Amino acid sequence: MASSHPYSAINTINLATQCLCIPIVSIFVALRFYVRFRFRMGLGAEDCKFFASGGLGIVSSIIVALEANLGYLALDACAVAWALFIAYCAIGIVLGQNGGGYHFDELTPDEQTNFKKFTWISTIIYCPMALCVKIALLAILTRIFAPYRGKVWFIYILLAGLCIYYTIALVIKIRICNPVSLYWQGTKEEIEDSCLDQRAAFLADAVISAISDMVILVLPLPLTWSLQMSRNRKLRVIGILGAGGLATGFSIYRVVLVSRDQESYDLSMFFIRVIMSGNAEAGIGLVCACLPTVNILISHYRKASSSKRYDSSNSLVQMRARKSPHPAHSASHVSTIHDYESQTDHSHFTTASGALHGIEPVRTEDRT
Repeated sequence: MASSHPYSAINTINLATQCLCIPIVSIFVALRFYVRFRFRMGLGAEDCKFFASGGLGIVSSIIVALEANLGYLALDACAVAWALFIAYCAIGIVLGQNGGGYHFDELTPDEQTNFKKFTWISTIIYCPMALCVKIALLAILTRIFAPYRGKVWFIYILLAGLCIYYTIALVIKIRICNPVSLYWQGTKEEIEDSCLDQRAAFLADAVISAISDMVILVLPLPLTWSLQMSRNRKLRVIGILGAGGLATGFSIYRVVLVSRDQESYDLSMFFIRVIMSGNAEAGIGLVCACLPTVNILISHYRKASSSKRYDSSNSLVQMRARKSPHPAHSASHVSTIHDYESQTDHSHFTTASGALHGIEPVRTEDRT
């Protein structure tokens, strides 16, 4: 066990990362589901249909069947990604307990075997987790900008490409060795003879993630800038939609990490860093996928608070109007309050983000 080794900063950082990621991401996902149940919204069938249309074989068929039979309780990509993310974090903790963050040659034979075994499991979980996070983010854009069919088609093509890639990557990682047990039981020579190049798979994952995250970061710019709204409002929309692309930095870090250490056989030091970069990428993506629905909740309570202030002010004005000899002035005051209420009723991004959940998508005069 890791407790038998001297102190390791990387091992401690890994444990802290996993313990922080689980509650933080879970809170945002819980808020997402609370908003959907609170405002009687469906559970994201549009997210699920992308997952089903792209592949992952039997899993996609199961989700389609669940969507058809459970209706309102249909699974969505965000929920699937969250479940996989929790499993990914749990494996990160187990890897730390089996020597993650220590030099590989310092581990006992049992620790080395267990570390390799859970490393293989984490690579299997990563593929559908990363795919579902990206589906959840891109589904927001396809729903909001549905009227712009020419531009949205690019997102559909990107989604199809991601589904194809991660399906192939999943199959390769499942059968990376023949037999699979050689991955954690084989000698260095046996692994070189009977296993595929794992670091090449890591590098491909990192490159695909970096490119797709960059697209998610940049794509809202041209789509949103053509909308008929104020510049400040455009910037807010771009900020919410592009936030998921913040994971780009961690994807690029993983590209550098894999490229730099690809000849290193210190697996326990190398892979624990890969795990934490995956935590950052998926965790940030999940939080950002929940931001639009959290924004709906904030806007709802702001509107409720504004309505209470308006009702209170209106009641006070009406009481004064009964006593005032100048009803025309009172009527003008009521009209002013009504105009103010009408202006503050805009929720900046509620209409746009709400389109993901059944509210009308944004519209402009210039559709392409």
